[in-house]
Amino acid sequence: MKNLEPNELFIGLIVFVCALLSCKPAQENHLSLQWKKQASGVWSCSIGKKEKIDLLSAAGIHPRLETLNQKNEGAFPLNDSLIKATSLGGKLYLRFPLDDDEQIYGLGLQFKDVNHRQKVYQLHVDHYGGKDNGRTHAPAPFYVSSKGYGVLINSARYLTVYVGTTVRLDSPNQPEVRNRNTDKNWTSRPKSDAVEILVPAEGVAVIVFGGESPLDAVSRYNLYCGGGCLPPKWGLGFTYRTHRLYSADDVIKEAREFEQKNFPLDFIGLEPGWQSMAYPCTYEWDSGRFPNPKQFVETLLQMNVKTNLWLNPYVAPKASLYPKLLPYAGSHSVWTGIVPDYSIPEARRAFMEFYEKNQLDIGVLGVKIDECDGYDHWLWPEVATFPSGLEAEQMRQTFGLTLQRTFTEAYRKKGIRTYGLVRGSNAGASSLPFVIYYDDDGETYDYENGAYSWTELRAIKRSDGALNVQIKRLDHNTYNYGQAEWVFMSK
Repeated sequence: MKNLEPNELFIGLIVFVCALLSCKPAQENHLSLQWKKQASGVWSCSIGKKEKIDLLSAAGIHPRLETLNQKNEGAFPLNDSLIKATSLGGKLYLRFPLDDDEQIYGLGLQFKDVNHRQKVYQLHVDHYGGKDNGRTHAPAPFYVSSKGYGVLINSARYLTVYVGTTVRLDSPNQPEVRNRNTDKNWTSRPKSDAVEILVPAEGVAVIVFGGESPLDAVSRYNLYCGGGCLPPKWGLGFTYRTHRLYSADDVIKEAREFEQKNFPLDFIGLEPGWQSMAYPCTYEWDSGRFPNPKQFVETLLQMNVKTNLWLNPYVAPKASLYPKLLPYAGSHSVWTGIVPDYSIPEARRAFMEFYEKNQLDIGVLGVKIDECDGYDHWLWPEVATFPSGLEAEQMRQTFGLTLQRTFTEAYRKKGIRTYGLVRGSNAGASSLPFVIYYDDDGETYDYENGAYSWTELRAIKRSDGALNVQIKRLDHNTYNYGQAEWVFMSK
């Protein structure tokens, strides 16, 4: 081994010390917040570095500022000195004050809880798995306080929201220290004075909505997101979805039976078999089951029944659209189909030109957008990449929004009202004429075998317009019966 000269040892020691000094831990950066008024009772604050996409830009919102400014002004509803933002390790830590008696609602579609205080949610677009943990079809990062204000975190990231569960050492409102051994009032969830939110990004926009009540705050949120949609009257009527492999003749025969038995039917939904291939999709009419799609749709329209088509966003290699969308495809397939990056305008345009020609222009008035939510083992992984540069989680959080926007714009361009169904959505969708649907509670539908657990449904219409329904279900090889009552909007 070579003996080092003293000057070489000295230089090496300096390099070593400099390396140690450069390995400092990440430093907290407490950010200054500037709130800007956007409209009456609406304030926004941009924090850190702006992201490439957020929820409201994905939804393509157009705030109804004129209507908002007709509302009462009101003061900023929170103590702004208690709102904190900290940057650390490429993430943002947000903190909002919470009074002792406040209740917190919202955070999107949660099935079991209304008041979310003392709970933790990771807001993540997903197929609902039976637990209110934030992984759901529409995990909107918008919460509303019983004190009459709302807070929107406009981020297309997986946010973790701690709703009154955290206690900081520097909080002036420390909970009482109790001894679990002897104090029956000990609790595993001490009182907290904050909503804290982890944003895994360097930047985010926060929007606060004031109001005289929670309803007023929600109203301002809806108006800021473009106002509520005005659906066609038929969209609020009675619908029926056919068997997956029904032909045109089967569908028309079924629709005529509704008419003959004096049951209302406003729109009928075709399931995957209308396409020549599904999972992945071609979006092309199956020539055997639907030899004349235009005549089929027109026949239903003559019966005053509108047509709604099932689809999912994954494009089959045999589809005529495939070559046009392949340049915009993500790195991973879903069910062997490509995942087009519809955040790119050219990709949306290529798809909608095809849809307009083959479906919209022959009279199809709505779609059911399936499987744009989850599960993780269905959709693209977090390591997937997309040509727009969006990260996989950003695509997951906005995919349903982008699809709703794409179809809505196509129909509005033609001056036609549409009404559809969608499995995945997020904040900002107020003006988009789609309803969230959920068809699997772990009991009624078996995805692998493609079968419902109920085997028969009988309905008898009463003179007052209500429908007595008897459902025959197969549970562990025994038949059980349930009763339900459906009342139509119009008798």
